[in-house]
This record gives sequence, C-alpha cells and structure tokens, in this order.
Amino acid sequence: MSLDLSKTALQIDGMASDLRARHGDWERRLERAVKAARELTPDAYASRGEPWSGPAAEEAATVLDARDSHGGPPPPPADFCVAAVDGSHIDVDRHIPARSFLINSGIAVLTYGSRPDARLFSRPRLYARDDELVIRDDVTYREQPIEGAVLGAKRMVEEIKALVQVVGDLPKSTPTLALMDGSLVMLGLVGPLNQDFVLRELVEEGFVAALEELRVMAEDRPLVVASYISLPGHAEVVRALRTMVCSYGEADAAYRCGLRGPGRRPCDGCIGGVRDRDVYSRLLEPGERSAMFASSSPAVAKYYGGNDVHFFYLNVGEEVGRVEMPSWVAENEGALGLVHSLIVDQCHRGGGYPVGLMEAHEQAVVTEADRRYFVRLMEQALYSQHLPVYTSEKARSKRLRRL
Repeated sequence: MSLDLSKTALQIDGMASDLRARHGDWERRLERAVKAARELTPDAYASRGEPWSGPAAEEAATVLDARDSHGGPPPPPADFCVAAVDGSHIDVDRHIPARSFLINSGIAVLTYGSRPDARLFSRPRLYARDDELVIRDDVTYREQPIEGAVLGAKRMVEEIKALVQVVGDLPKSTPTLALMDGSLVMLGLVGPLNQDFVLRELVEEGFVAALEELRVMAEDRPLVVASYISLPGHAEVVRALRTMVCSYGEADAAYRCGLRGPGRRPCDGCIGGVRDRDVYSRLLEPGERSAMFASSSPAVAKYYGGNDVHFFYLNVGEEVGRVEMPSWVAENEGALGLVHSLIVDQCHRGGGYPVGLMEAHEQAVVTEADRRYFVRLMEQALYSQHLPVYTSEKARSKRLRRL
C-alpha cells in the first residue's frame, strides 16, 4: 500500500474536529451575509461606494437588480431544443512519441416536443504541426506554446466554435438554448505569463468572435446562450456585500483595508469565508433565481467588447448553481425567461444537473484506456513511416514492474 491510510485517517479526524469547532462562527457570518443580501440593491451598493477600488482590488459583482430573489421559471415552450457542448483534451506530453495535443469536443443536441430527437457525437482534432503547437505574434515573432492553461483556453474556443456550427444547422423556428459547461469568462488566462497576442487570438479573435456569431444568429431566431456552473465556488456577490457591512467610513476604507490585506480586515471576520452559493441557498426556493449581476473581471472589461458576462444564481432543487450569459441575453426579458425555464427543465430531467451537459460530457470524455490506445496508434503510425519512436525511461518504468 503506497498511502498509509491509518495515519491519514487520524489527520482527517483532526480536520473534521477543527471544522466542527469553527462551524458556529461560520453560521453567524453566513447570517450576516444573508441579511446584507436582502438589502443589496443597485442604489444601496452605489451609495456605499467601492471600498476596495485600486490596483489590488478584488473582483466584486456589479449589482444590476433591486430584488434579492425572483419567482419560479415561466413554463418552457411546447417545442424547444438544447444544444450542449463539453470538451476534454490530451495535453502535450514529452513522454509521448511525437509532440502533439488532442482536443475532443462532445456535443448533445436534444429536441423536445412534437418531434423529439437526440443527436450525440464528438469531434476529435489532433494538433501536431509546428505552427499548430504555438501561438505566434506575426509582428514581434514571439511564441507561446499551447499547453497547460493556454491549452485549456484553446479547448474552450473549440467548444464554442463547435456550438456555433451545430446551432447554425438547427431549424430557425425552434426556441434553442446553446449551453456550455463552466464559466464564460476565460479565467486563469489573463496574467503576466500570457502576453497580449495570446489573449488577442484566444479571447478576442476566438471565444468572443464566436459569441458575436451567436448574437447575430439570435437576431432572427429564438436563440439564447448560457453556461451552467455546478457547485460554484465564487464569492463575487459576497465581495459586493462587504460594502454593506464594512465598519470603516467611505473616505478611508480603501486605504485601511489595503494596508490590512485579505483575512485581516474587519469584514473578513464578519462575512469572510462565505460563498455566493451559501447565501442563495438560504434565499432561494427550488426553481427560483437570484437578482442579476455583472462580472467585473478585468478580462471581460478589456477583451469582451459588447459581450459583457452577466449571471444569476439558481436553486435547481438539489443545489444552487450559477448561470452565466452574455449581456445581450440578460437584457432581453423574453430571452432571460427562456434561459431560466430551460435550465430548470434540463436540471429536472438530469436529476440536478443539465441533462444536455451530461450527455455532451459522455461524448467528450477521454478515458485512461483511450489515452493508452492513442499512444499506441501514434507509435504504429510512426513505425509505418519508418520514423524513430522515442519514450522516456520513466514512462517505460510505469509499464514494467521490477518487484
């Protein structure tokens, strides 16, 4: 046995005891956050200012709605379609015989109503040419290898491009939800490690350009675009709530809180450690959604143009999920109602998670057996072309046991 579970179990018991001791304090912080959420309106938020504005500011949601919760969804249309996409990939690996990566986009097109139908399929694509493995700036000739977080962003671009193609082939008269898994904000891509030409290609010319194609399609057909996040870990709304509970005055809040830093400010002891979903699990009944908020992510502000990302929280019965959509969907009352209605319907059919995303995931997933077969296929192809096949001794040692 490589892991000593008896020693690990003792540490887990200690962790559980510590969490139990702190649970009462966490409950009090949650109650303060819930009380503040009931009072959180655009006017109340604006009147308190933004205490943590500045270079080290945390991202706090922009409040767009005066109601802390909304009623249940409108009934779904008699006929409608859900086009869902998910993806997985095989990353660049120096132990694989040829430098390459693979992106597999899984797609589920589910049609409900008078002519029910289901189409489930995947679109794998291998990237192996030198120019496919990097993002290159034609002006400065700088290069960024496509691996790690950059590959994750590349996969997200391929997913939404697949969604555009699928939606374009659907009947224009049928109300359609184009649904993605995870956030519409390309988190983790903006930062010092990724230069502007990388963000320009993946965000502006890739993801946002595809969003714009969907927006144009929606001009002459009943089409809405959204993403669903299960068990969200965000605290953007809670950060906005800090403006309601901060014990400092507006004039010196930014200065004092900036000096103290995260974990040491008065409001951290008041509502710190609470997540948005914790708050809305107390405020929302099954089927109800929260107020609408806008993401204040620097990536959205800089690269998304008119496709700002708005979101609400939704009690689907089994959990409180987060639903994100472009601003042009959120600002249309009919489109917003369709998103609310169809995601609740999808979660009901999927036992708490959108069934379209479940099926898309099944088409996209790459198992460990798939990865091994992928490597064998690559080795066979190289042998057939009389090319050398290399692998590391580390990779070989994992296949052959000596003891």
